[in-house]
Amino acid sequence: MRFAHFADIHLGYGRSDALADLERRVFTDSISRCISDDVDFVLMCGDIFHTNIPEMRVQKMAMEQLRRLHDAGIPVYAVYGSHDFSPIDNSVIDLVVSAGYMIKPPLTSLESGDISLGFVKDSKTGVRIAGIGGLKTGRDRDYYDALAREPSESEQGLCIFLFHCGITEMINTIGDEGMPLSLLPGGFDYYAGGHLHKYQDRHFPGYANVVYPGALFAGHPSDMENSANGERRGFVMVEFDHDIIKSVDFIEMTACGYRLIDVDANTKSSEYVRNEITTEMSKIPVNNKVVILKVYGELARGRTTDVDTGMIRRQLLDDGAIDVVMHMRDFTSKEYAIRGDSMGTVQEIETNTFKDNIKQVNLKRNNLTGEQGVRLAQSILSATRKARLANEKSNDYNGRITSEVLSHMDISDGGVS
Repeated sequence: MRFAHFADIHLGYGRSDALADLERRVFTDSISRCISDDVDFVLMCGDIFHTNIPEMRVQKMAMEQLRRLHDAGIPVYAVYGSHDFSPIDNSVIDLVVSAGYMIKPPLTSLESGDISLGFVKDSKTGVRIAGIGGLKTGRDRDYYDALAREPSESEQGLCIFLFHCGITEMINTIGDEGMPLSLLPGGFDYYAGGHLHKYQDRHFPGYANVVYPGALFAGHPSDMENSANGERRGFVMVEFDHDIIKSVDFIEMTACGYRLIDVDANTKSSEYVRNEITTEMSKIPVNNKVVILKVYGELARGRTTDVDTGMIRRQLLDDGAIDVVMHMRDFTSKEYAIRGDSMGTVQEIETNTFKDNIKQVNLKRNNLTGEQGVRLAQSILSATRKARLANEKSNDYNGRITSEVLSHMDISDGGVS
């Protein structure tokens, strides 16, 4: 008997058509592999979707693939992740569960204030499955603190626990928060994890088979960079016999090839960075590859805008790249750096930040400088914050906000008024 273990699929993460197509393809191929290998059931341990309510095209594609599993007689057991859970709105996960394409193990609140795990028994194999999903802002830690331990740790037969959070003993990245392994309920034969995007299979005293399959494709800007550096992506296939886990195998799913252009701009000039990128582009074949351009550090001379990323993207696409992903958040310049005070109300911080930074900009139009420029920036920011109206179509909303911003700037369709 066997089951498949997925996590961090992040359907809907791909921003471009090219990345969305790769995302769809690798997910579809993974479902096909589960069907062809005749798995008994599938586990999906959070962040199946990148947001709690993704675009309709993403929902449609996911439903089509999950229906394939349903029609093949393969049940899917799942929990929320921190991305596809919302404390105030429904999640597409709830829709999929209502459609009968997923089963979500329940949690029960006891009179004592504790939380009891609800077990789901797989009808074909007899395996008992329980789980706790990932919640935003680390609230899942509260669930584990309130977990009633006795009932879950006395279950008989093969038991699987689904979870979506980082375990401190398995986190390798400095700064990432997690919770200690000891908060997981004991007595399970397999701990099916999600949230950490790198494949890991670890064994600890009292906690055998704590497994993270990692991201299937990508759900974070660093994922593609790590893939370019050789990190494998895929899911896990587990062979078991009654109450014994026999083997845990990583199934690699290759979405595409990658090329990484890594440029350290610290203490350099913008001209140096441009030349370095051009040199690196000439060295590597990019045809049918996703290219990640990573530039970081503070320029000593020149501005970040001197590096024409639009031209670089066009050149790489012309050379046959599938897509170009820019990682430039840590690329700054001494000649122009955003400055501001973090003290005060939100409005005070915004006003002071605008005042401080507008002094660095030399413009001919008076209404873009000084106090006028600050007021204009505040009005534009206020306009872009306006929420979408009930039943308002996306195009209508975008048009309304754009028109309001242009009116603040005294710009009409014909240009500056």
